[in-house]
This record gives sequence, C-alpha cells and structure tokens, in this order.
Amino acid sequence: MIRESNSSGIRVSELEIVRLRAQRGPNYWRLAPVIACDIRLGGLEPLTSADLPGFTERLLAAIPSLHGHPCSRGRAGGFVERLKEGTGWPHVLEHVSLELQTLVGADVEFGRVVPSPDGASWSVIVGYEQEEVGLESIRRGVDLIRACLGGEPIDGGALLSGLRDIHDQVRLGPSTAVIVEEARRRGIPVRRLGTGSMVQLGLGCYLRRIRATATDATSIIAADIAQDKDITKQVLRNIGLAVPVGAVARSVERAIEIAGEIGYPVILKPLAGNQGRGISLRLDDEAAVRAAWTGGAERYGAMVVERHVDGRDHRVLVVNGRVVAVAERVAAHVTGDGSRTVRELIEEVNRDPRRGAGHANLLTAIPVDEGTEEFLAAGGRTLESVPAADERVFLRPTANLSTGGTSIDRTDDIHPDNVTACEMAAGVIGLDIAGLDILTGDISVPFKQNDAVIIEVNAVPGIRMHTHPAAGRPRNVGGAILDMLFPDGARATIPVIAVTGTNGK
Repeated sequence: MIRESNSSGIRVSELEIVRLRAQRGPNYWRLAPVIACDIRLGGLEPLTSADLPGFTERLLAAIPSLHGHPCSRGRAGGFVERLKEGTGWPHVLEHVSLELQTLVGADVEFGRVVPSPDGASWSVIVGYEQEEVGLESIRRGVDLIRACLGGEPIDGGALLSGLRDIHDQVRLGPSTAVIVEEARRRGIPVRRLGTGSMVQLGLGCYLRRIRATATDATSIIAADIAQDKDITKQVLRNIGLAVPVGAVARSVERAIEIAGEIGYPVILKPLAGNQGRGISLRLDDEAAVRAAWTGGAERYGAMVVERHVDGRDHRVLVVNGRVVAVAERVAAHVTGDGSRTVRELIEEVNRDPRRGAGHANLLTAIPVDEGTEEFLAAGGRTLESVPAADERVFLRPTANLSTGGTSIDRTDDIHPDNVTACEMAAGVIGLDIAGLDILTGDISVPFKQNDAVIIEVNAVPGIRMHTHPAAGRPRNVGGAILDMLFPDGARATIPVIAVTGTNGK
C-alpha cells in the first residue's frame, strides 16, 4: 500500500492519470504508434525531483539501469544529472516507462512531454512495441514514482516480473515477429488482429493475413494431410519418395505385430503429434514396445510404429515451391567439464538469455523432467552423473527446438537432387509453406545414395532455427515468405485520406 502523504505532507496521490490510450497508427506526435498519457500533478506541480530529499536515490535503487539514460545531455548519466538538478514528474515518468519496457525486452526509445493547451495537465508520450506492455509501463511507472515520493520500500524485481509476464503473454511469436519485421522494412503496413499471432499485412483489397507461417492461402486439406503422419507417408510414397517403413497401431498387441513384421529396432510416435511429443526412444524388442506403450503411448489413441532409422536430423523449409533454408537440428545436450553434474550443466546452459519457456524465445530452455530422466536412464546416467571433460551428453531422443535443441545452417550444403525431392514433397502435399523433417547421414549426398528418409512434412513450420541458428549463416526466410505474398510489382497499400478537426475546421 502506497502511503497517501510523505513526511513533508505532500499528497503523493495528486500525481494522477487523467487519460491513458494507445495511438495505434500515425498520430500527432509521430508516424509510429505511441502511448499517450495525460497526468495531473496537483500540489506537486511546482516541485521537482531535486526538492524531495532521497527521491532520486530511491528511484535509481529501484531501476539502476536509469543510470545509462543520456536524456538531452547526449551521454550516459545525463538523466541522473537532470534528476539531481531538478526535473518535472512527467519527464521522470517518460524515462521510467521507456526503461520498464526496455527491461522486459522491448526496443523503444521515443519519448516526449508536452503541456496541455489549458495548462491543467501534461501529456507523456512514449513509443511501444506491445500495446498492453506500453499501457502497463505507464501505470506501474506512476505507482513507482508515488512510492518514491512517499518514501516506501520498493521491490524492483516484483515490479519487473509482473510486467515481464504481460510481455511474454502478448508478444508475437518468433516466426510471426520475423515476418512482421521484414514487412516493416519493406514499408508494408502491419496491423495485429487481436492479441494472438494473427496479423494483417497491407491494406484494402491488397491485404494478406498470416498467423505464424500459416497464410490466407494455406490449404486446409494440405494441413490435414500433414497432420496425419500415415497419410503423409502414403502420399510421398506414391511419387517415389523414401519414407520410413511402418504402420498405424491402436493397441499394444497390434504394435508388437507390426514391429515383428518390419523388424526391430522400431520407434513409436503419435499419429497426429507435433513438436516431438510422445515419440519413444529406440525400441529393440517386444518388452520395450510394451513398456513404451504403457508409459505414454496409450494417451494418444493411435500410434505409428516405424522402423528406427539412423541419421542426422534436418529440417528443410520450402516456400512457394522452392527450398529457401536447410538446418541440421541437434538434440538438447550438455558438455561435461569433469566436475559438475548433468543437472548443474543444464542449469548453466539455461542461463543463456536467449533461452526461456515456450516458443516466444529464440531458444527454448532445456527441460528437466521425466522425459529427460528417462532418456538419461536409457544410457545408464542420471541427473546427478558427472560427465567427463568435453564429453557430450544428449538429453532428449529428438532434436526439436521445443525441447531445447539447437540448429546449424546447412542451406549451402544440400545436394541439388535433394532440393528437387523436397520441392516435390511440399508440392504433392499441397502446402505453400512446408517444413520437411529428414534423416540423412549427409545432406550433401543424394537421398537415394545414403538411405535417407522423409519422416514428416509440417504445416506452419517454425522458422527460428533458420533465422537464428546456433552456428552458420542466418537466412532471411521472412523475406521469402513476403516475396510469395507480395510478388515483385504487387501492391500492398491503397490510398488513405484522413480528415480531422472539430467545429467545422
């Protein structure tokens, strides 16, 4: 609870938000979106930051990174100088709002403070990336300033934690964000539809819509085919492309029967799964199949029993019938140092600021869960095992980024014959954007020469492995997607006339 008055009798509640709104398009202050906040100061109007002992120290203790703000001085520390010399509360709120947004991951710099025409209030104008985060940064900024005025203790960590939660909930996913960023570079208008990842690109009769890498032209039938792994294999096999041998089982007895027919080792994977969920480890005998089925396969209803195939995991991205990026995916792993446990090594890897929970991050945190423990146990290890120095220990059976995997760009390595095969696969499924999962010992060797197989074709594939590989050259796949949506010469906008004014002006 913020104290109503401080020791000097100043009523901190007189710092009051009168009106708060987001200007989503070009506006009076700039061509880009801003948050506009009108505030009243009441009895605080004649006072500055220098008039209240301890205010500056409390503010900087709560947000130490304000030390780096140059303000109008053009150098780090300029804002702190202004605070000590005495600056107005609207100016303080401007900097606090911008810094709070920056600390949770937004890239914002624009800020202005202007008096209202009648002199009764001030307008604080700040840029924003996510509307909800921008609005909340103002609200929390006012609360923080009031707390500093009242001499209250401030938990800066809790302040940021709540704002970071909002940011994580509303920010665009990495695939959508890449496409949006490229669209803005090209001058294509962008409008977010709702709070999810549905985005409108362009205006009027030229507009296109996307959600991640699904477009308004993505075929529902093609997406349904890609979702069903058995149908996908049938379609690919019909045009002569290599796929793993296997069949669908809806009971453990049928799974064992199929495994006997195709030969061990085998794997089980959900008929309609994604992101590596539910895929078993290598199964070498009937007992292993029974254990895998009881241990998790039952919940999926139908499982694909496939002959286990050795090879390195690759993802090939096909856009508009053309291979535009190739990545080798490496399963989540740690490298030993001879002293720390697997658990400690995972904790160290997860401290990478690029890693976090969910798909909104460039890299996903490596999970420490039952799946990790099961995979380690299969190799005779536990989370408390201590790997030797430079020993690589894998933690998951699949190389999905969603379970902590990383990627290496291989776009320049893929053999031309393999390019043709991948483009054929995406074409026969019918997807405008497709992600093909391929197991091969070497992507630079024709598939037919090294027993490579296409294990899946994915609709709405993630693209962060191509835009932010752990090694190799990043690929501008957002540009390839926009080239498809807006081919050379295609328009993205229509003429827009805005008429404004009041009282007949």
